[in-house]
Amino acid sequence: MIRTFLLLISFFLLSGQVVFSQNDSDAAQPKITTNKQKKKEAKKQAKLKEAQEKQIEKETKDFADEKMKSNEANYIPTYPVATVKVRDSIYMLTGRGGNIGLCVGKDGAFMIDDQFAEGTEAILKSVSNITDKSVRFLINTHHHGDHTGGNKNMLEEGVVIFAHENVRKRLIDEARKKVQDSLEKIYQKNLEKFSKDGYGEDKAATGAKRVAENVEASMKIDNTFPFITFEDDLTFHFNDQKILVFHVHNAHTDGDSMVYFTDSNVLHTGDVFFNGKYPYIDINNGGSFDGYINALSKILMLVDEDTKIIPGHGEIAKMKDVKYTKSMLEFLHSKVAYHYVGRKSKEQIMAMKDITKEFDDKGYGSGFISTEKFMDFIYEDVALKYKDKRVKQ
Repeated sequence: MIRTFLLLISFFLLSGQVVFSQNDSDAAQPKITTNKQKKKEAKKQAKLKEAQEKQIEKETKDFADEKMKSNEANYIPTYPVATVKVRDSIYMLTGRGGNIGLCVGKDGAFMIDDQFAEGTEAILKSVSNITDKSVRFLINTHHHGDHTGGNKNMLEEGVVIFAHENVRKRLIDEARKKVQDSLEKIYQKNLEKFSKDGYGEDKAATGAKRVAENVEASMKIDNTFPFITFEDDLTFHFNDQKILVFHVHNAHTDGDSMVYFTDSNVLHTGDVFFNGKYPYIDINNGGSFDGYINALSKILMLVDEDTKIIPGHGEIAKMKDVKYTKSMLEFLHSKVAYHYVGRKSKEQIMAMKDITKEFDDKGYGSGFISTEKFMDFIYEDVALKYKDKRVKQ
């Protein structure tokens, strides 16, 4: 009997392996994996690995193709650029994004913002029509794509880019998020594929993760980031101009800068000032109503009646235009606050078209930010500030 048992054990050891596991009664039971099962499992693993390799190759190619198609879709053969002389050697270039500021002279060209990547060729062509000097320095007034989209192209031209430190941080965060979003889509797509192919939940997840990780290794984040950053302000001495670059806190975003050409008395505000339109205040990226008002106040302390102002969007402005915008914002905010504290509902306040009539008649609601969007922003800001001050019923 003992001999028979030993022969059986020897047979199991030769044909596979014996693994003991505890059952509920603590009795050891043999779990046997035969050579046939091992070969079957190895074949399945090899098949999974082959499928993963194919998907890695496919996803890497698809990612590159998608990027190329995106670039082709954005390409505009006749990108519109108009040139306006502001004063002395300072110009404004308009196109499809924020207004570009340009200072030219013996030292080269000094540029403020660069719109979109697809416009770089046309923008540089316009610069060459003004000066035979190349662009040496570029300031990003904030991180939004209609002001920084051409950064990669400008860096390749050898331009040195400056910006507030939060601009670089925001651009890096956006680039990383774009990569992570792409990887998440790749992971989910392959998780579904491998699950349908019958690899089981754990193996499908492992395979999908491996595909995503290998595609990530082939991804390259485009360098669109400023080389030099600052906290508060910078001063350039360029083209016989003293150029002041200074940060304004939490206005349009948390990385806004304005650029003042002291000798020519010209100010580029970035999106801290929209001329003739309701402004966009990006609260998700550090912007705030109070910060925006403070920035407009700073402009009014700096400029005089003779100052030429290049806004982030809109036509060249004067001091009176900034005053009008500031008073408009304060008026709308106070009107909404009055009705909110008086227990009017959001729907009731939004329906009061007479509040914005003066400004709507001037076309303020026809820009990127409609009247409805801007009034919604004002209401939410008021509700946050005055939620404890509403009249009790």
